[in-house]
Formats: sequence, structure tokens, C-alpha cells
Amino acid sequence: MRALLLLACGFAAGWAAAAWRARRLTQTRARMLSFVSHELNTPVTSLRMTVSNFLNGVFGPVPEEQKPWFDLLNEQMSRLGALVGDLRDFIHLEMHRDLQLNRERVRLCELSQKVVDELREGFARADIVLQVEGLDALPETEADPERIERVLFAMLLHARKFRLRGPVRVLTAASGAARIEVRYEGPKPEPGYAQAALDLYYPARRPESQVLASTGLGLGLAARVAELHGGRMTLEVDPDGRAAIALELIRS
Repeated sequence: MRALLLLACGFAAGWAAAAWRARRLTQTRARMLSFVSHELNTPVTSLRMTVSNFLNGVFGPVPEEQKPWFDLLNEQMSRLGALVGDLRDFIHLEMHRDLQLNRERVRLCELSQKVVDELREGFARADIVLQVEGLDALPETEADPERIERVLFAMLLHARKFRLRGPVRVLTAASGAARIEVRYEGPKPEPGYAQAALDLYYPARRPESQVLASTGLGLGLAARVAELHGGRMTLEVDPDGRAAIALELIRS
């Protein structure tokens, strides 16, 4: 009996030590990734500002034949900046468990228009009509502007990636909650696709599905950020592929 008790105590001590080492390793990796994302953010921000200054004529007029390339650079740098921000949020959400929102009074109409303007050229290059209705009706609310901007970015990029035909439409509603909706016609969905596409870890579980795996952190992380704001994100897809991604934020 004494031998069994000693064996059990030894097993428990070993398990506790292994768990402590695992937590320590996770914390070390989280700190390293945090440092990397911070270092990446500095050059990305500098490059975005430089490209923006070129487009705004700070360094002189940009020749018309070169402007499309600067527009392309501007969009891709915005995407890169959003990816770095998403990586940083993922680390704090899932590893540090300390993601905090930086709330302030936000004019959703201006924020939404900024995202649309940054992506409009990309939609045009893809020969996709981007229709926008009712942005002026969006109210002010308390939110983290950087993160909500990235949520809207993810919604529009998802629609552009999976749209098969017709325009991509951005619609709004401001009764009770501020609602921004992106509609498009995409492929016919697989069973459970709409719910799974909002799962942060879904792509890792089903890498064989290129459509589902390529959603990346985009909608999954965006849905979590919406929840942190006290709102929600939904994705509805009918059997013919008509889809609607919606973000709802509580008016305040």
C-alpha cells in the first residue's frame, strides 16, 4: 500500500512538473511571437505611410501610368498591416488571454467608407462591381476603431475571394443596432459551412478543403472581436450560394 501511495505521489509530482514546463514553454512562445509581430508592425506602418504620401502628392505628382501600381501597393500594404494586427490579436486572445479593446467614440460611417475606398481598386481589378448603400446612416458608437476596421476589411476580402457572379453589395441598417452587411453570390455551400467559417480553428481541422481552409483567421477572428464588443457576426448562405456576412454592434 505504501509503495502504491509513493508511486501515485511520484506520478502526480511528475505530471505537475510537466504541466508547469508546458505552460512555461507556451508563455515563452507567446512572448516571442508578440515581439515578432511588434517588430513587423513598425516597417509595415512606415511603408503604408510612404505609399499613402505618394498617392496624396506629398512627394510630387504621380504619373498616371504608375498610379495603378501605387494603388495596388496601397491595398497590399493595408492587407499586410491587417494580417500583422490579426496575428497580434490572436496571440493575446489565445495565448496571453489578455486581449483588451481600446474603445473610443467612433463614426462608423467614416470608418466603413475608409475600408471601402481602400479596397475599391482591388475590386475593380478583379472586375467585380462594389455597390455601397446607406453608409451615411450608420451611427456613432463606442468601439475599438483599429479592430473594427480590420473586421470590415475581413468581411469584404472574404466576399471578394468567394464571389462567383454579380456584384458585392454593402448594406447598412441602424435601428436598434448598427448593422453592416456584405452580400454576394458564391459557390454552393457544403453542409455546416456557414457556422464553421466563423470558427477560429476550423481551417486547421479541415485543410483538405481549399474553400474553407483559405478563410484563414479572417472571419473566425473577426467574429471573436465582434463578440468582445458585445456584438456579433453572422454568415448566412442559401443552397444556391447567395451569402450575407453581417456585423452587428450595439448602439451607444
